[in-house]
Amino acid sequence: MNADESFLTQRSLIMDVIRQLEDIQNANKMDTGTKGKEEKKPEVDLSQGVTNTSFVVFARDIRKKSSRPFKRVHKNSNTSQISFMRQIDASPKERAEARRDRENVADSFRRLGNEEYRRTNYEKAIYYYSKAIQYVADSPVLYCNRALAKIKKRDFKLALFDLDYVIFKLDPIHLKAWLYRAGALARLNNEEESNNAIATARVLNRSKKDQKYIDFFLEKLRTDF
Repeated sequence: MNADESFLTQRSLIMDVIRQLEDIQNANKMDTGTKGKEEKKPEVDLSQGVTNTSFVVFARDIRKKSSRPFKRVHKNSNTSQISFMRQIDASPKERAEARRDRENVADSFRRLGNEEYRRTNYEKAIYYYSKAIQYVADSPVLYCNRALAKIKKRDFKLALFDLDYVIFKLDPIHLKAWLYRAGALARLNNEEESNNAIATARVLNRSKKDQKYIDFFLEKLRTDF
């Protein structure tokens, strides 16, 4: 055997390393094999006991609890509800005092609106009447004043909204509401409804004073309204 072929009979270190690696790999396979044979939990058949007439499942899947901390959602309190409850809890005397305070504020805005109306600043008058209504929303006078200012601005349809609210929600026999309604309808060339409003005003307000005022309004309606 030549010297160049001596490696055939000599012990190979590479082969020793390969054999050691194979032994380690085989040992790992044996370990994983024993671990894989751990006892498994029996699976629950959820369809067991289910028939055409009985289909209630009594078994449920128990999931692991999440490690995430549970965040509680805090809802904002309803401030309007709180204020509403305060009004309910208030005594009749306290409610009456609060009503008087609102009426005082509304009356101040009404006076400002009247002053602007006399100055023919109808837009500003409407603004102040609207502010007054925010404090006292059930005053026929405020709605009629605002409607009259709208009529002066020739916003007849908008005026009818205020007048109808007075008649159908607040005071069905309110004299000026019916007369102003007749005037707005006349300016919209609805003579039939305008005459009906005048007739209704006469029926609902039979006093001499009221009948005299109706005649005065009709005369004014022909000339300046």
